[in-house]
Amino acid sequence: MKPNETGTDPVAMLYGRFIGDLFTLLDVERDYHLILPAIAEGQEYTAKDCWGLFDSMIWNYRWALGHFDESVKIHREATQQPDVAELIGRTRATQRRRPYIDDAKNYLDRSRNLFLRLLEELTSNIPKKKTVKAYYVKEDQCKAIFTRFGFTFEEIKAIPGLVEDLRNELALIAVDRKPTFTAIPQDKRKEDKKPKSQGRRGARVKAWSELESAVWDLKTQGNTPLEIRDKLKPKHPTLTTTEVARTIDSLRKRTNRANERKGKPSK
Repeated sequence: MKPNETGTDPVAMLYGRFIGDLFTLLDVERDYHLILPAIAEGQEYTAKDCWGLFDSMIWNYRWALGHFDESVKIHREATQQPDVAELIGRTRATQRRRPYIDDAKNYLDRSRNLFLRLLEELTSNIPKKKTVKAYYVKEDQCKAIFTRFGFTFEEIKAIPGLVEDLRNELALIAVDRKPTFTAIPQDKRKEDKKPKSQGRRGARVKAWSELESAVWDLKTQGNTPLEIRDKLKPKHPTLTTTEVARTIDSLRKRTNRANERKGKPSK
């Protein structure tokens, strides 16, 4: 179910967002621990190496929390629309269970709690002297937080199956739906296109990279972060869904700043 000429379908937008978020959670469980990368035998980590990774992970936690907060807001706004709530609710009788979108929402709620704990506990009691030994204390603390508030191996392993269930649920809605949804006006959607220039008036415009342009073009076509990653993988083999989502967020903010300077509403 894709956006049509009259606007954006909130049901498709909600399911696409949550499917992309579930794949982001796979990246989180794999990449968001305070685990130092392997180094050559005989070499040792410096305090700068350790605490550089720590600062990078704290940035990642803040980004992820903000991203999942936005997803929950999208879910709340979409499901408050009577048509959307009815379309999702009708799947209950056919599937003989609660909608799978509720299961995905549970994953997001738990993820938000995990990142809140990581930020609150890891950023408290930062030692004045940032040594390698002090870093390893934080690494153990991080591991304990993931153990207490993260997902089990079985829950992570179940994510691809839940993604398929969401796709099937969306297809079920497409078959059984009423042809109604809340559209975004045509002139509003045009503002989502990549601006010709950014930055303050008279300032040097920061050009978008080839990768940023490709990500934004695919995003405006309705692709999820996962779909964008898959389409760009041949040219960018190391690209992850998390990096795609970060790029979209960054470009959206840059676009919003440019629009605000021009007196246009932000996205």
